[in-house]
Amino acid sequence: MKISLILLAIPFLLSKEERTFKKLNKVYEKNTEKAFLLAKEINAKDKTLASPYYFQFLVYQKKADKTKQTKDQVPLLINAITMCRSFENKAGADLIVTTDFENKKTVLKEKVILCLKALNKDIKNKFKFKKLKDKSVSYFNDMPEDVISFIDPIKEAEELAKLAAAEKEKLIAQKLAEIKHTFPESSSNSKQITFSKNPTGKENINSFNQEEEEKFIALLNRARLEKNLTPLTIDPNLVRAARYHAMDMAKENYFSHESQNKIKNKLTKSLTAFERIKLFSPSGENSENILFGSSNAEDAYDVWFNSPGHYENLFRESSQKVGIGFVYDVMSEEKYYWVFCTSTN
Repeated sequence: MKISLILLAIPFLLSKEERTFKKLNKVYEKNTEKAFLLAKEINAKDKTLASPYYFQFLVYQKKADKTKQTKDQVPLLINAITMCRSFENKAGADLIVTTDFENKKTVLKEKVILCLKALNKDIKNKFKFKKLKDKSVSYFNDMPEDVISFIDPIKEAEELAKLAAAEKEKLIAQKLAEIKHTFPESSSNSKQITFSKNPTGKENINSFNQEEEEKFIALLNRARLEKNLTPLTIDPNLVRAARYHAMDMAKENYFSHESQNKIKNKLTKSLTAFERIKLFSPSGENSENILFGSSNAEDAYDVWFNSPGHYENLFRESSQKVGIGFVYDVMSEEKYYWVFCTSTN
């Protein structure tokens, strides 16, 4: 009789927490959904017990595992974290060990990290990312910074574009610095030139402002490099050809690609543009732009840049060398004249 009493008394030696855990575990092994509902029911009646939180945590995590859409995993993982925290706060040391809780907590953290990584860079899920991030940061220690920092794809693209632009600008500046330009020596013989006759190709006229000529070529070469075109190199013979034609137009008061000579106060066409350029530089001439009225490089560049035909000459892929001429004649009708010409070699 005494033995029977002892045997009957053993089940009652288990605590309420232990009996609850044992009951829920038995149901969980057979049907997780029933265990989940039972845990919620017990939880509603007694919030001091840890076990109901544990089994709800397990079910929420399992449901998250089965959910294909990342965004739909978020509320399940948030609930799993909530249950996990409640269980940890209420469970005794023995129950923590029995459930292998620390390992399960680590697994949950890894799942949350994977979810956050998947949500990152998707602007449509930014709100859900923030909710899960805030919940996880408040519970887990040492969440990786690169995971919890939302990467806005638009801002990231802008930053990458800025970096690329800065790198390209650095490369352009380097290439511009490497170009060695050679202008004709400043020994103009324009006073001895008779512009009513065809040039010989030996003429050498000083620029009105060589700094503006250099500035124009710098503007053009920067733009060519931005378009992945070869920068142009100043050719002194092409410069002489350009300056001569600019001064010829100023002195003879005409505006044309064809050279014109004034005979008995009447202008007569004498040479085509390429025939004239060949006299100075017989090296594959392939374009010429002319302009009057612009007093500086920026204006001259803008005018040609915004004119389709002149733009084509500025950015002709086959061009390698360039001549630029900027002259001023107070007695001419238009005062300022520009000529730009290129060659393939």
